[in-house]
Amino acid sequence: MRKVLLIFGLLLGLAADAQTMKMKDVFKAMPDSLLPYLSQNNRLDFIDFIESNMEAKVTNGLGGTSVMHVLTDNYMRLSLNEASEVQVRLLPVSAPVDSLRKIVCVVHTYGTIGQESVVSFYSCLWRPLDMSIQKLICVDDLMTRPDTMIEERYKEVVEILKPYLVRAELSADEDCITFQLSEINIPSDDLADVNAVKVLRKLKWEGSKFNKL
Repeated sequence: MRKVLLIFGLLLGLAADAQTMKMKDVFKAMPDSLLPYLSQNNRLDFIDFIESNMEAKVTNGLGGTSVMHVLTDNYMRLSLNEASEVQVRLLPVSAPVDSLRKIVCVVHTYGTIGQESVVSFYSCLWRPLDMSIQKLICVDDLMTRPDTMIEERYKEVVEILKPYLVRAELSADEDCITFQLSEINIPSDDLADVNAVKVLRKLKWEGSKFNKL
C-alpha cells in the first residue's frame, strides 16, 4: 500500500507541475513491469547516487549489477546488464498528451556484438502510445552504394550485413534519434567496404513525430 501511495503521489505531482517535470520524476513513477528486475528502491537509489556525484550502481533483482550512466532533466541512460541498455528522453509535444506537454521515448537495446534496439513511446504517466518509428526508417535508408563501389560488390556487402540488426541512439543533448546497422562477425577483409556502405541516419523530433533530416 505504501508503494502504491508513493507512485500515486508522483503521478499527481507530474500532472500538477508539467512545466518543471524532470526525468527523475518520470523515472520514479515508471511501472515495475517495464524494467522488471529494477525495484522502486533501485530507481530511488540511482537518483540519490547521481545527485550525490557517486557511482550509480545497484544490485538488481537477478543479483547482477545495473548502472546508471547519465541522468539529466530530459535524458537518462542505464545498463541493466552487460547485454541490455536503456535510454529515455522526454520530448515536448505540440498538443497535450494526458494533459501534459511532454511524452517519453524509450530505446531498449539488446546484445553485445550485433545490437538491436526497440523504440517505444509513452505518456509521462506511462500510458503506452500508438506511435511507430519504424514507419520513418527502413533498412534501405541505412545503406548506400559509394560511387567508387561497383554494383556487384555492393550486393556482396549487403549480403555480408545480414541478418539486419538496427541500433538506435537517443541524443543526450537534443531531441534527436539516430539509427545505424549493427555488425556481426564481419571478416577483416570486408570491414572497410562494410563501413563505406553503412549510413548513420539522424531524425529530429518536431512536436508530434520524428522527421528525417
